[in-house]
Amino acid sequence: MRRSLISLLAAAVLTVNRARATCPAGIDLVPAGPRELLAVLRATVIPMPRRDLNHIPHWSARRRHQHRATASHRHWNNVTAEATT
Repeated sequence: MRRSLISLLAAAVLTVNRARATCPAGIDLVPAGPRELLAVLRATVIPMPRRDLNHIPHWSARRRHQHRATASHRHWNNVTAEATT
């Protein structure tokens, strides 16, 4: 969902830049490149990542849970492998 929204916004930015590139004043402009478009999207549409103090412990707890789950799965796989041989 998010990628399709970004794609639609990028298409809109490209359309606006193309319209501005063919300005009636006779000023020739170089078409905007991918890096410039990404910079425009980051500055206007794409939200900054969260870095508040409440969010950081949440991810630490998540990583701890993932470690415990991985260890449990490995242990269980070893137990079932020994039982079937």
